[in-house]
Amino acid sequence: MKLGLMLTLVAVVSYFVGTINFAKIISWNARRKDITKIGSKNPGTMNMLRSHGFGLALATFICEVAKSGLTCLMFKLIFAHTSLAAYQEIAYYCAALFMVLGYDFPVWSKFKGGKGVAVFAGVFLFSPLWYAAIGWFVLCFILLIIIDIGSLVSFTYTGGLTIGMTIYAWLAGFDPITSIVITSVLWFLYILMLAKHHANLKRLFTGTENKVGFKDKISKVFNKKKDAAVDTAPAKEEAAQETPVASQLASEENQALPQEDQNK
Repeated sequence: MKLGLMLTLVAVVSYFVGTINFAKIISWNARRKDITKIGSKNPGTMNMLRSHGFGLALATFICEVAKSGLTCLMFKLIFAHTSLAAYQEIAYYCAALFMVLGYDFPVWSKFKGGKGVAVFAGVFLFSPLWYAAIGWFVLCFILLIIIDIGSLVSFTYTGGLTIGMTIYAWLAGFDPITSIVITSVLWFLYILMLAKHHANLKRLFTGTENKVGFKDKISKVFNKKKDAAVDTAPAKEEAAQETPVASQLASEENQALPQEDQNK
């Protein structure tokens, strides 16, 4: 009875936390634009990248990953410090399940949400394979730069971690029920993510999938910094040129003051 009530609490809280969409928040506050009305109209990281550039897309991804991972970790720690400590892994993945459902189907937006890649990725942030999640992210980031197809890299990243965590769940000594829960939740979320990307899958199979233009997005960030440095250089040179003139005028004034005193 107590376990059922606690898991219900985990589900409800996680769902509503999941409905918080940082793509919408960041897009509106940074650019005063509704992300659901521009680009692909999907309130997610890839549309932020295409519509607003690398910086805001990265901020969106980090916020979604942190939101997901920290919420799952919070409920795991709560269970770990109660009489339900044996179910802490189940609480973790229960939170993960309803977090993604809240993101994909938010009640506030008529159940029309994002595709859940970043939120799903956040599930692995505080899992036993967190180090693999970070290393795999670096490799997939490099892959994104090379092939420039965001959907394929998303499937590769989350799919690799899902396979890895499934193997770990059955070899790490969890009880059978916990292993079944972990496996079922992860594969359900992965299949759900693929279903949300059905249009992308069709384009991948027909060879017409849109490219992100990732290299251009990154180069724009560095070009802006270079342009800013170039713009400030002339001002610094003018200031440097004006400084000796000002010093010379000041010294001439100082020399003139004693002569005026003598005349007085």
